[in-house]
Amino acid sequence: MKRSANVGDAITQLIEVEGLTGEQIAMDLNISSQLVSHVKKERRTMQADIAKDSIALYDNPEYTMDILFEFSGGITSPVLRGKNIEQHRLAFSANAKREIAEGLEMIQIVCLAKPPSSLDVNEKESIKNLMDELLEARIHIDNLLKQVQVEYHISIKERIKSLIPRWKAKGWLE
Repeated sequence: MKRSANVGDAITQLIEVEGLTGEQIAMDLNISSQLVSHVKKERRTMQADIAKDSIALYDNPEYTMDILFEFSGGITSPVLRGKNIEQHRLAFSANAKREIAEGLEMIQIVCLAKPPSSLDVNEKESIKNLMDELLEARIHIDNLLKQVQVEYHISIKERIKSLIPRWKAKGWLE
């Protein structure tokens, strides 16, 4: 994780969607309104501890995804906002179904039984293609979850908290 990151767009989006002011964010996070302004205008970076506090405080899935994407160095899913993305649950659902199907198809095709050290160039390329398909499925699943929270007001955080005991009972978590 990065110690700090430029998150001006995330702060701007949070202010617009949640109807907050820079002063309110400053009070909520116990920082100066000048710092909020500088972070918003990307004259300063947001520190990781402030980012963590803000994610805990604001249950806004787009903001959370934006912050996690920036602080993780791009390893988490970005919010899909491109010109070819319809911002509606049905569009996200259709995209997720398609990408999941493509990922499952690649799982059927690619053999993971062979030891990694004995792969040839073509087999290694197949593994990369599998990873690409799975990442595209993950990005669309994460964005579908984000849109479901936005439209139905059901918190992803709360759903995860409620599922943790089940995952522990299944032995998936310690």
